Amino acid sequence: MPSQSQIGRPVVFALAAEGEAGVKKVLQMLRDEFELTMALSGCRSLSEITRNHIVTEWDTPRHLPRL
Repeated sequence: MPSQSQIGRPVVFALAAEGEAGVKKVLQMLRDEFELTMALSGCRSLSEITRNHIVTEWDTPRHLPRL
């Protein structure tokens, strides 16, 4: 299931390694990465994100390199 968002594992690992502080750190890292991705996509708010910003493996055919 590679198309699913999987943020549970890093949170659980952070909890086991550093407790509450570790979870806060991981969640802040995820937020920072999401905000950077939004900025690079030209979105200033969540309401500006549309289906056109989301690409899945089913949207475009895969082109394998020729040998």
